[in-house]
Amino acid sequence: MLRSTTPTPDSTSVSTGTRPLALMVTAAMLAWLALPPGAALAADATLAAADPQRVSAKQIKKCAKCHLEEGVTDDPEIPHLAGQRASYLYKQLQDYAADRRDGGRMNKTASKLSAQEMADLSALFASKSLPAQAGVSVLPAPAQVTAAGEKGCAGCHGEDGRGKHDKYDAPALAGMPIPYFKMVMEAFRDGERQNDADGVMREAAKGLGDADIESLAAYYLSLGQRKAMPY
Repeated sequence: MLRSTTPTPDSTSVSTGTRPLALMVTAAMLAWLALPPGAALAADATLAAADPQRVSAKQIKKCAKCHLEEGVTDDPEIPHLAGQRASYLYKQLQDYAADRRDGGRMNKTASKLSAQEMADLSALFASKSLPAQAGVSVLPAPAQVTAAGEKGCAGCHGEDGRGKHDKYDAPALAGMPIPYFKMVMEAFRDGERQNDADGVMREAAKGLGDADIESLAAYYLSLGQRKAMPY
């Protein structure tokens, strides 16, 4: 699936971690603006029925190869899954499976999952927490974060960088590894990634220089109280 560590010994299901399941379900029921109405309704129903307890040790082992078992990666070019919004994770798996997003091995991996398996995995990782690391001070917010409306990062991703659903279902950015953050932003800016609803991220990124992206990456890493890798 997305990239994840070692299965729980002799188990066939995995615990939901530290975040309340109710929060995951609430996020999971949000609408999918990038999908046609019928598909959005189907996604809502599938996510509403998500059950992390159905995720098998075999599936966790597959994800853990890249994302580690708790969804907290040790590779700066791979995203954390822990604490990410279930609705966002589900959409990305759907996009990988349909080749709407290029993710290398993720496309093939996602294509082998049923919609319900995608929802269950998304719910599982959304229920986990991305732990803060000691000794990290939050950097001053770049101008792009606090700009008005949709032009400002906080307008969609929240002042805490944890993501939110408003006009768009925006992912959590806080704590994201700097190299991965930069890679994604550059892909949007250069038009290489196009699975954003209404082209909102391509529009937001198109005027950013490399230094701007670097500054945003460092800020959001610090907002999640995470240190730059390697540690």
